Amino acid sequence: MTVTSYRAFSRWAIGIAIGVIAVAGAVVLSPAIAGKIPGGDLSASTTCNTPTQCLFRKNLGTGVAIKGTGTQNNGIVGQTMGVSSSKSFAAVLGDDLATPNPTGTPRNVGVVGLTSTGTGVVGVTSTGVGVFAQAGEGQGLIATTLGLDAIEGQTLGNIPGDSAAGVFGFDAGGSSISEGVEGNSGTGIGVRGEQFELGKNLNAAFLGLTHTQNIITFMPAEPPGGLFNSDIGEGVVAEAQGPGAEALAAANFGGGPLIRAYAGSTEKLDLDNSGNMIIAGTLTQNGSPRDTLPTSTGRKVVLYGAMQSTATVEDFGEAQLSAGQAYVNIDPRFAATIDKTRTYLVFLTPQGDTPGLYVAQKTAAGFLVREHGARSNVVFDYRIVAAPFEPQGARLASAPAMPARGFTRSFMTRKPKAPPLPSILLHH
Repeated sequence: MTVTSYRAFSRWAIGIAIGVIAVAGAVVLSPAIAGKIPGGDLSASTTCNTPTQCLFRKNLGTGVAIKGTGTQNNGIVGQTMGVSSSKSFAAVLGDDLATPNPTGTPRNVGVVGLTSTGTGVVGVTSTGVGVFAQAGEGQGLIATTLGLDAIEGQTLGNIPGDSAAGVFGFDAGGSSISEGVEGNSGTGIGVRGEQFELGKNLNAAFLGLTHTQNIITFMPAEPPGGLFNSDIGEGVVAEAQGPGAEALAAANFGGGPLIRAYAGSTEKLDLDNSGNMIIAGTLTQNGSPRDTLPTSTGRKVVLYGAMQSTATVEDFGEAQLSAGQAYVNIDPRFAATIDKTRTYLVFLTPQGDTPGLYVAQKTAAGFLVREHGARSNVVFDYRIVAAPFEPQGARLASAPAMPARGFTRSFMTRKPKAPPLPSILLHH
């Protein structure tokens, strides 16, 4: 998938085009304006050749300057045939020339689309951008609805390797706190992403990408609910403030795993729905290892793990002398865990009266136990302590330090920007 950030300058014609409908519709005006344009009567001339406008109307009263009504077709239609490699032309242009209000409200708008049951503004294109909005300090696009969606974006893009967007937001400014897309809500959800998994490649309800120079993003093979990718920092940062707020919560109601972590394409951590966790590396913790264990009384108790100066593997068992000696076979599964280049230790504890037991012979397969005097048939316990087959680190090695990566916060003030509907909406 390729996501390009050079869309902005190719979209002028679409965003601007929504507004000039107010100008282009002058060609359908009533005979009351005959003789007001270069070339004379509208019926006598439909073309002109001038560096300015063919038609200009300025209303000094309280009414509208131009109004077009179509009883069975479009009210106003604007078209452009201009072609240039250095600039864009608009079929429809709406330009607010009023002096800004010192108080900030109400605000005029370049283009307003009104409807009672349909869509206020529709932008359709075959290869470009349906609607493009750009703002210096205010809002590039404001949409208000009392029922259905305020803004609906659809794309029919079907070009392999190209990422077409139903709604695309791009911050082209120099501020480090500006957003391409921002969602605010007083009572509901600021931003929601839904995906119905109809595609064959990437299916993501939400996609967040951070790039340096390379804007090629690698997607997982299985459809994710949301994908966050960063080339320069954290892919996801979860932050919360408050005693009862989780910084990150993971819930799976379908029985699947809660968390899976990968290094590249290799899984390194798996936390299943029952709370069982498997990790590929070494778990280092500060403090005494503790385990909880249920008891026969129904309560749980805390048990502490043994701490040793070096890594070992151990096995326990019970055997019996016969006429003062016994050969103990080591379980082959346990023997496979032992480093056979190093010796192992055997600790013996007799369960009866004996002058003493000792290990007379040790091999990789087992060991021979004898009694001083070789006379009894006493039962004894044994404990085998050995070095593991795979090296686990040096004896009393220095503890690894916590990575010194501090969490840096950047504070900014962000308030929902929802100016009132402009007064032009009242003037039909």
